[in-house]
Amino acid sequence: MVFKLTNLRKRAAGYTLVEMMVGAALGMLVLTAVGSFYLFSLTSFAAVANYSELNSKSRNACDMISRDIRSAYSVTSATSNQLVLHFPKTDVAYSYNSDQGTLTRTQFGQPRLLLKRLDHLNFALYRRPATYATYETIPTTATPATAKLVAFEWSCSQRVYRLAKTSQSVQSAMVELRNQ
Repeated sequence: MVFKLTNLRKRAAGYTLVEMMVGAALGMLVLTAVGSFYLFSLTSFAAVANYSELNSKSRNACDMISRDIRSAYSVTSATSNQLVLHFPKTDVAYSYNSDQGTLTRTQFGQPRLLLKRLDHLNFALYRRPATYATYETIPTTATPATAKLVAFEWSCSQRVYRLAKTSQSVQSAMVELRNQ
């Protein structure tokens, strides 16, 4: 037995208007989700890179100040915004400018900018702990002549490029004058 098609007209291929609208809506939803994920990833990467840069600069400044304090012979003068350390051939000064938000190291009359975008900075001097003192018992604030420990703390922040987010780094340390 042989079957023959009685309808020789081809069936029209294509989408209906409803199918086209549903497809376009689903496509836009997927593109919106991918775009949102891309923007979120981009801002997160920028924030992490910004924080990494800020933390690196802050750590380098902390290392330099700590190294100078350890090797200094004495403290010449100290305020909450400035620290002057005495060495055999010169003095080294660390100065915080609150208007510009900068920390500057000056040696041999040559200033060198260590940090920018500082929110606050504070130096403090402490005396030598008593011989039989328990750990973490540090005498009250000292004068430059009696100082054995120098404490410093600062916080700096940096805005992520073109975003409302900011990265912040906080550093604090208490360093002993070893040559005293």
